[in-house]
Order: sequence, then structure tokens, then C-alpha cells
Amino acid sequence: MTHVPSPRALLTFLFTLTFLESVSSTLLQRGIYFYAQEQLHFTQTQNLWLALGSGVTYVAGAFGSHFMAHRVGERRLVVLLLILLGAVHLGIGMWPNLLVLPLGFVVVGGLQGLKWPIVESFVSAGATPRVLLPRLARYNVTWAIATTLGVGLSGFLIGSRSPTSVFVAAALINLVALGLCWTLPAQPRHLPDEHPERPDVRELDKFRKLLGSARWSMLGSYALMFALAPLMPSLFRRLELSVREATLAASLIDAVRVVGFAVMGAWSGWRGRSLPLVVVIALLPLSFALIVFGDALPLMLLGEGLFGLCAAFCYTSALYYALVVQNASVDAGGAHEALIGLGFVIGPGAGLLGQVLGSSGLGANAGMLLAMLPIILVCATAAGRSLRQRSVSSGRA
Repeated sequence: MTHVPSPRALLTFLFTLTFLESVSSTLLQRGIYFYAQEQLHFTQTQNLWLALGSGVTYVAGAFGSHFMAHRVGERRLVVLLLILLGAVHLGIGMWPNLLVLPLGFVVVGGLQGLKWPIVESFVSAGATPRVLLPRLARYNVTWAIATTLGVGLSGFLIGSRSPTSVFVAAALINLVALGLCWTLPAQPRHLPDEHPERPDVRELDKFRKLLGSARWSMLGSYALMFALAPLMPSLFRRLELSVREATLAASLIDAVRVVGFAVMGAWSGWRGRSLPLVVVIALLPLSFALIVFGDALPLMLLGEGLFGLCAAFCYTSALYYALVVQNASVDAGGAHEALIGLGFVIGPGAGLLGQVLGSSGLGANAGMLLAMLPIILVCATAAGRSLRQRSVSSGRA
């Protein structure tokens, strides 16, 4: 008979798994652009194409996660994914050339999109809405701290005498994380639909409207973030920062996001309220503009700080409302991660358009602004419309 860990021990295993896999995925997903620029002499345009390809497969993986988990089983699928991730990371480390690196990165995108909805379902399954908030805060802080460390570590490894060690390190971390998977139950254990602490129909309807706004803002934040990620090496190079200094500066978004996650977990007053989402709608474009167009390091760092806070809020609220409404199903996490993946696609795609517009005579800054403006307007308008629908139905903001 398989040993079943206690709920507390299971959460410890899950948070450890989350930390390790977040470091591993960040080493590749964020570090690869610095590696490609430093070692393979990729241009901004090539980095954007790299990001676009990974984003497409991430969306496909996230959308398919519910189906695959149902067919294979949640624990079995996580084990298989970690084995495959380790193999691909190691393959890129052994042959980091112009063929293997882009192909491997695209494959990793799909595997990551499959993996994270299942982890989120395990973490949140069985929690009442009241218990879910602090648990989700711990989960978010865990992966956000790991992401911050991963960005800094990627710069250290890429700047070392063995730059390919960044990929080997990711593979080794996958191997360690694999050992934790055997502690997981075969499937997450969900809260019964008739549980007395499940929200009533009226509250669920309110949460659905807030979920719509949060998801549109989150889509906008990830589109902007992953338009920025391939451009970060060039943005900081113009300030004459070394690769280690640049990756450290780029990690500020992630460090501030940790603070945002912790605050949201400690203060529950944001739940069910529209005003915080209105603030996010206003601050996201401002913070993006400070990062891209700021001509001094303090302005760029200010933009990163504001962006990190906005990203933390819309991510947490979108995931919280989705898990409550859909009772912690893999499908809830799959839709959440698919929107993130869509941001991976839209952001680099708009960045490529900005490159074309910039080279046509408008200039790099004007081209980037014109390419990103439709994303900002569409996401802000749709997020605001969801909030207006909520206000009309509830009679208050």
C-alpha cells in the first residue's frame, strides 16, 4: 500500500517542488535570451522569434493539460514531464547550437504549459475559499522568489567560464524535483461541491466578473512582460551594464512581485473589490513606458517596481477567482496558464512588429509604442468592461 503523506507534509513537498521547478524553468525561459545574445550573437529580432515559438507551444500545452491529466493521471503526467524536461535541458546544454537551442526551447515551452496547471491543482485542491488565499500566497511567493533567484543565477552561470552550465543546472534541478513526485497522491482531492464553505450562486457570479477583469489585465501584463524579456539585454546594454549587472537589474520585477504576493496573502481586503483592479489598469502601461523609454537606470528600476506590483495583483486575483469558481480543477489552472502562454505569444509578436515599424523610419521607440498600444488598449478596455458589468449587477463599485 502506498504511503499517503499528511496534508501539511504534502504541501511542503509541493512547495519544494514548485521552488525547484521555478528555478529550473527560469534558468531557461529568462536566461536563454542573455545566452543567445552573448554566445550566439542573437539580435533583438531573433530573441523575439525565440520567445514567440516558445509561447505558442506553451499555450498548446496549457490548453491540453486537462485532457492529458484525465488520460494519464496527474502524478504520472508530472513524473513524465520532469523526465522530458531534464532530457531537453541536458540536450541543449550538450549541443547549444543554432538548431538545437531554438528547437529545445520550443519543446520546453509546451512541457511547461502542461506541467503548471497540474501543480496548481495539487496545491489548491481541498481548500475552502478562506484557506485558499494564504495557501495561494505561499505558492506565489515560493515560485516568485525562485524566479528572482533564477534570473540572477542565470546571469552568473552565463557569465562564467562554462556558459552552458545554465542548461545543465536546469537539468539537474529537474532530477532533484523528480524525487519529490513519488510523495504525491495519484490525483488531487477536491472539495465537494456541496461543502458549506463553497460560495453561493450570487457570490460566484460576482467572482466570475472580477475574474474576467483580472484575466484581461493578467494577459496584458504577461504580453508586456514577455515583450520586455527578449529586449532586456539590449535595454540594459545601452546603459553599459555587464551581463551579470543586467540580469540582476532585470530581476527587480520578480523581487517586487514577491512582495506583492506576500501582501495580498496577508491582507484579504482586496477580495471582491473593483478598485485595486482599476489601479492595475492605469499603472501597467505607465510602468511599461518607464522601462522601455526611461533613459536612466533609476527610471527603469521605478518602472520595474510598479510593473512587479501590478503583475502580482492581477496574477493572484485571476488565479484565486478561477480556482474558487472552478473548485481547484486542472481546467482552471489550464485556462490560467493558457492566458499566460498567450501573453508569451502576443508580447514577442508585438515586439517583432515594433522592430519592423522602427526600421521603417519611425525609430525604435516609436515603433515599439505603436506595436504595444493596441495590446494595452484592448486589455484595458476589456478589463474595465468586466468591472462595469460587476458594478451594474451589484449596484456598487
